[in-house]
Amino acid sequence: MGFFTPDYFIHAANVLLLVAYSVRDVLWLRLFAVAASVIAIPFYVLQPTVLWAPLAWSVVFAAINLFQSWLLFIERRPVRLTAEEQEIRRLAFQDLPPRKVLQVLSIGSWVTIDAGERLIERGKLPDAMFLIVHGKVRITKDGRILGNLSAGEIVGSALILNGIPSTVDAVVEEPVRAMRWQLGTLDKYLSANPETRNVMQRHLARDLAAKIGRLVTDSRSDNLA
Repeated sequence: MGFFTPDYFIHAANVLLLVAYSVRDVLWLRLFAVAASVIAIPFYVLQPTVLWAPLAWSVVFAAINLFQSWLLFIERRPVRLTAEEQEIRRLAFQDLPPRKVLQVLSIGSWVTIDAGERLIERGKLPDAMFLIVHGKVRITKDGRILGNLSAGEIVGSALILNGIPSTVDAVVEEPVRAMRWQLGTLDKYLSANPETRNVMQRHLARDLAAKIGRLVTDSRSDNLA
C-alpha cells in the first residue's frame, strides 16, 4: 500500500484517453472519455490541497460526454415503422434507412381526401406535393381524361420539376390516403439532407418517366382505334 500514489489515477485516465482517441466509433470514444474524466477525479481530490479547478472541469467534461453518449445511443436504437410508414417506404424510399424515412415523414402530414376533392387546379402552381399511398386521382385536361394516379405516384411531380403552372386538373376519384409536403418546407429539408434529396429526385424522375410512358402508350392506342 505504501507504493500507491494518486498519480496512478491520472496515468489510468490518460491511458483511457489514448484508447478513446484510437477508436473509430464516436459512441465508444465518448464513453472512454467519460471514464477518463471520472478516474481522474481522485487524483485531484487526494492532493495535499484539493485541485478544485481541474476537478470541476473533469466533472463538466464527464457530464457533457455522458449526455452526448446518451443521445448517440437513442439515435442508434432500432426504429419501428407503422404499417403506413412501412408502406410509404416500400413505395418511394426503399433506399433510405427507417430513421431517415421517419425524418422526411415528420416534415409532412398524413391526409385523407374524399372523392371529388381537387388536388391540382389548372392555371395554378401547386404549393404542396402529394404521395399517394391508397386511392386514385384522375388527371383531366379540357374535359378529356389523361389518366389515373394510384399508390406510389406523386401528384404534381412534373409541375414541381418544371416550376410552371398546371395545365391539367387533378381530382380525387377514389378516397385517397396520402403524405402531403409543403414545397418550401420540403425544399429546405432536402437541401440539408443530400442523401434524402437524391432518393427523392430519383423517385420523382421515375414517377415522371412512368407517366410519360403511360401517356405515349395511351396515345398509340387511341391512334390505332
